[in-house]
Amino acid sequence: MSSELPNNRWRARTQAGLHWLDQGLDAFERSVLVVGILIMAGMSVGNVLLRNLTGSSLLYANDVTQLLLVVVTFMGLGLGARHARHIRVSAIHDLLPEPARKVLLIITSFTTAGLLLLMAGWAHDYAMSTRRSCRILPETVDLAGLAIPVGGMAPGAAVIVLLTIMVLSGQLIRLVPRVASHVRARLSAWTWWLACLIAFALTAAVSLWLFGWTAELIASRSGRCRVMSSLGLPVYLVHLVVPLGFLLGAIQFAMAGMRNLISPANYLSWQQKDEYQSADSDSRHV
Repeated sequence: MSSELPNNRWRARTQAGLHWLDQGLDAFERSVLVVGILIMAGMSVGNVLLRNLTGSSLLYANDVTQLLLVVVTFMGLGLGARHARHIRVSAIHDLLPEPARKVLLIITSFTTAGLLLLMAGWAHDYAMSTRRSCRILPETVDLAGLAIPVGGMAPGAAVIVLLTIMVLSGQLIRLVPRVASHVRARLSAWTWWLACLIAFALTAAVSLWLFGWTAELIASRSGRCRVMSSLGLPVYLVHLVVPLGFLLGAIQFAMAGMRNLISPANYLSWQQKDEYQSADSDSRHV
């Protein structure tokens, strides 16, 4: 029994860490998709109304819609893989016994993750080929006397920093409903609405500050940049969404392979059990 305890402890810690990672990415991706679709819908409806009422259209409507379409499409790769909504050719999988299904799921999960990583590398190379000499981020940022190499950061370090920001942002988003319910239970009706107004004002202020900071960086860009006509946004930044989406999909398939390695049951993704195994377990319970 003493030899099994470290193994079980390792499995529990690995599962807890990957579950925390999956929850953060899930909340972040859902938020990006919801906001992106809402802005796309509002922009499209508003542009149609404006064109019919005034005879003129929003100059940046097409560019914003195209940008958000790319973001929603490729940021949705991770969400689709997380819930096993991708196309599966499962003829061989259906004919195999349950232990062989697990082996096949492990092989296909890690192979798909490797393929998506390869595609992410190709997409990144293409985005960099469209960048030319365009530069937006400064070489270094002085933060409390510490020089952080933002613009000169290695691609691998930049990916780790970006994923860390996404996961932490997702975890903060997950905490919002819990904190809101806890605060609401302690406040009266009018103080609750006052707190909501203050929170909304702070969120709007931070969002406007981030938007202005990003716009300032884009406006002070240097070098040769191919930009979107109305927004002035460098096109290579839009292209960088594609490798990010492939990377998120690769992470989900790699986590599916890890889930099958550390769990006795068969899983199509970190969250989604094998539909055949779940159907068999339901029939046994009946």
